[in-house]
Amino acid sequence: AVRVDLDDGVPTMGIFASGRLIANRGFTARLSADELVFVLAHELLHLALRTHDRAVGSSSIEFNYAHDYIINDMLRHALGFQKIPAGGLDMAGARERSAEEIVLEMRRNASHTPSRSRVWEGASVTLSEAMGGKGNGGGQSKDQGDVLDAAREKAMFPAEAEEIEARAKEMRDLAARGLAMAKALGLLRGRGNQSGGVEQNVRALRGVYHAPWHAALQRFLEGVTPGERTFMRASRRGADREDIVLPGRQRYAMLLNVIIDTSGSMAEEIAPALGAIADFCEAAGVDEVRVLQCDTVVTSDEMLSPAELAEYQIKGYGGSDLSPAMRAFAEDPRVQSAIIITDGDILYPQEETPYAVLWAVPGKHTLFAPRYGKVACMGAR
Repeated sequence: AVRVDLDDGVPTMGIFASGRLIANRGFTARLSADELVFVLAHELLHLALRTHDRAVGSSSIEFNYAHDYIINDMLRHALGFQKIPAGGLDMAGARERSAEEIVLEMRRNASHTPSRSRVWEGASVTLSEAMGGKGNGGGQSKDQGDVLDAAREKAMFPAEAEEIEARAKEMRDLAARGLAMAKALGLLRGRGNQSGGVEQNVRALRGVYHAPWHAALQRFLEGVTPGERTFMRASRRGADREDIVLPGRQRYAMLLNVIIDTSGSMAEEIAPALGAIADFCEAAGVDEVRVLQCDTVVTSDEMLSPAELAEYQIKGYGGSDLSPAMRAFAEDPRVQSAIIITDGDILYPQEETPYAVLWAVPGKHTLFAPRYGKVACMGAR
């Protein structure tokens, strides 16, 4: 499914989400046969691990580098190399770690972490310089990485612009099948090797969280969004009497407003949290879920069915400021209540929101004590 184009417009080699691989003739000529196998396998693994999609909401070159470290460490062991060919990025043990964890370490230690000015054949520099620090001209990385975006592909191949997105979707499907096969054969291990982790984890962790979490959520929703009284649906109160009928609550299609904290510290918590929300929606008859994802900016605002949460793409893994998402809900008069999934290690607006808030915190206990709203631990039973 991958198509190869030789193009000296790129310094070494790169891959588009559509499966188009472009390679510099001089670069490939300098590689031995074994090194070429390594480099080509590296580019294919960017497709398998869906680096293009997972970089959304974060710095694309940061996520590119993180996956480069992981992929190269995987291939070093799988193919028996002592060192990474073509001066590729090298971090021992990266294959056992998640990309999000590596991104956070890169940010913390960039000024003294050895790296390369380019993902292949780059000069030795610090990571800060490679990512656009003071040693690299003040803020913009000169390296575009080997994970190339759709805008560049359309500019390079304008005649195929309409087909690029369709091909990218086909590649995502093929990558998912390939990844599933690799896992079934036991080829992929460790946190850093998972691409469709959210989809897999949400399905695996459905049914983990039970009452009183569901009961707390139900009470919260009914308390903040009571329906209008109507005699079309009699109240269950007074059911023991025959001389009086009380009006019940009019039931409307229920919409759940959810904010997901997608900061780096939430990497391990999002899948079970989404599973808990999906479980609740099925039990309570929730028809739609509006989901805002936020690390320091809103990276996604979508209307979903509860079933779609099971295969939901997470974007972000940056900082920890939910203010943009919470203020976006505050500006929408339709929002009367919101569930905020967070570990509590966040910034948020100090002024109370015009809508009711339930802070849903993964785990059985929390020290998180916000200035307003209610807190429920999703791991409590």
